[in-house]
Amino acid sequence: MGNDKERFGILLMPGFPMASVASALDVLALANYVAEDELYAWSTLSPDGQDVLSMNGLRSLVDHALTHAPEFDTVIVCCGLGGHRHKTPAVLSWLRERHARGTRVGATSTGSWLLARSGLLHGRRCTVHWEDLDAFRETFPDLRVTSEIFEVDGRIFTCSGGTSIIDLMLSFVATRHGADLATAVSEQLIHGPYRSKSTNQRPGIDERIGITDPMLVKAVATMEAELHSPLPVAQIAKMTGVSSRHLERLFRKHLGQTPQLFYRELRLRQARSLLRSSDLPVSDVAYSLGFSTPSYFAKCYFELFGLLPRDERSRLPLFEVIE
Repeated sequence: MGNDKERFGILLMPGFPMASVASALDVLALANYVAEDELYAWSTLSPDGQDVLSMNGLRSLVDHALTHAPEFDTVIVCCGLGGHRHKTPAVLSWLRERHARGTRVGATSTGSWLLARSGLLHGRRCTVHWEDLDAFRETFPDLRVTSEIFEVDGRIFTCSGGTSIIDLMLSFVATRHGADLATAVSEQLIHGPYRSKSTNQRPGIDERIGITDPMLVKAVATMEAELHSPLPVAQIAKMTGVSSRHLERLFRKHLGQTPQLFYRELRLRQARSLLRSSDLPVSDVAYSLGFSTPSYFAKCYFELFGLLPRDERSRLPLFEVIE
């Protein structure tokens, strides 16, 4: 089977997540090991062939520049923090050209931004890291964006990042070489049963917040669904099936604060995600999450996070932006 090996090209962008890249390649390496055959081969790329600084500060050498890259069966674009800032024309055209030649093209985490800007996601289901979902949907309103851990649509695939890249790569192994091999690789990784693509990126409310009361879970779910058009607490109570007074008692007992303060904190945390994953003006972020004025938004933001919204982006690690 050596002549049938699948060739992967891993495109590293500044700030790429080292763990995701290593996990993807470990799946391929272990598939070769378990099968006792060279089923997969891979090499790494960067736009200019220079080494690339990863999200954790380690530099990675690469095998090729885009202009000297060999043929691949599959290309994966790897981006991490600040991936929305990459708009490299040379990368976009290279991705389009490779796809036109029959290459399967995909991305992990915020690499979906580059695929979207290349036009390759048009008319296809796609996903992106959960922190970028809101900004991604606002920037590309015509795309079919899901919150699942990965999407495979024809010769285009996207992955939400983190450990979900393991599940995506195992699904590729299963499709090409059978579920038994994929399961054996998963066991080598001590990963457990690999997840289907329909798995949500984030745990349920009960796990994330540590609550079990069904009425409280329902109320929080309603709040999370209405971050951009905040509802009166009385309406949330009615939708939950309890009185406003009872809802307030539940919040104070289990979460130690009023429903109003909890709801505002949810909106502020969503605002922080938008500030980190987009270039939207602070005023747009404030209004989009139901704050009456940017100054009131800034006051609330400072109370919760200890800094002003305009300073949030300066806290992010600075990686080279290739435009």
